[in-house]
Parts: sequence; C-alpha cells; structure tokens
Amino acid sequence: MRYFFAWLGSKRAAKRDVAEPGILLDRAANANLPVPAGGIVLHNFYELALEEGVIAETDGLITAVSPPDLHNLLFNLARFPQLDGPMVIRPLHPTHFGPTLPPIQVDNPTQLSNSLCEGWSSQNGRHDLLLISLPENGIWGTAVSPPDATTDQLIQAETSAPLPRLTRWQRPDDNLPPHAQRLQMLLRGLRRTFGDTGWEIDWVDNGRICWLWEMRTM
Repeated sequence: MRYFFAWLGSKRAAKRDVAEPGILLDRAANANLPVPAGGIVLHNFYELALEEGVIAETDGLITAVSPPDLHNLLFNLARFPQLDGPMVIRPLHPTHFGPTLPPIQVDNPTQLSNSLCEGWSSQNGRHDLLLISLPENGIWGTAVSPPDATTDQLIQAETSAPLPRLTRWQRPDDNLPPHAQRLQMLLRGLRRTFGDTGWEIDWVDNGRICWLWEMRTM
C-alpha cells in the first residue's frame, strides 16, 4: 500500500523513512509538545503527481501542469487534512529543513501548486515536504540547550542571553518576558521527552503558545 503523507503526531514518519528532522517533529507532536498542526507530504505523493500528469519535471525543475488537479489529488485522493489559516511548505533534507517558503492559503490551488513545485525543485533524492500551519503575529528565535547544563541560551536576531533552566516542578521566572517563560517550559518538556543530550531548536511564540518549529541534535 502506498502512503501519501504522515501527519505530525501519528508516529508514522519513521515508518515512512523520512529524514530525522521530520521524525523529531512527529515524535514531539505525539508527546504533546506544542508543534503546529501539519503533515509531511511524502515522496510517494510526488511520484503519484508525476504518474497522473498533474506535474512535470524538466532538468530538475518541477512545474504544475494543472494546479486544480494537483490540489484535488492532495486533498481528495490522498485525503491530506485541509486546515484553515495560512500554511507554509518546508522542504525536508537529510539533516535539516530547507528555507520556509512564503505563506499560502491551501484553498487556493495556484498558491498551493506553486509552493509544492518550488519545494520539490529544491530537493535531490527524496521529495518529502512539510506542510504546516503558520503561527500568526509570532516572535521567532532559536534556543540552545547543552547537555547537563544549568542554563540554556536564548537567541533572537543577533542577540544572545542565558535562560535559566526549570527544575521538575519549578515555575517560570516572573522577571522574564512572557515568551521567555513559555520557552523555559517548552525546553523543559523537550528534555523530559527526548533526554538531556543537547538540543538546538527554532521556536515561534504567538503571544499564547511557544511553538516548536524545528529541533536538531547538537
């Protein structure tokens, strides 16, 4: 049986042989860490779109022959869940995600098809793409959590500052900005789930939730 996507939190990414960055986000979502809703559109779907003639490949450049048919293939035949709000496509490479592509509305076949084809065209080998909800009005940053340390490192733009680690039952530091307090809790949950082995993450905070956007081993 051919599978066309792996929804984040399903614990199926590893079974579908996707790269580690996708597997880690899938496991994090399954452990109820705050990961935006989304799924990995698998290489099998790319092959299906070629077979059905709704996309074409010429010298590595992928183009949509029929945006409406590609949209229908993804949401009606493959049954990828269609969510409201802006989403983005992130090409999945063996060790990292590629650049996040511009936001799209998935009910717009042209936007969806252009973004899928741009993502596919940036890849060699497997063509797995993460299609994920985009937190709106977010503060973005990176955090580094070294193994067996007492502080993490909060990185925003070109600034870096130490971030005290929370112990098991410790409350966030009220003197920190709200997004840093939520990041403290996210990092504690990440270490509980994956172990204190050294992590670097990208995060986005929308004023209510500090979302896990990507995680990498150190």
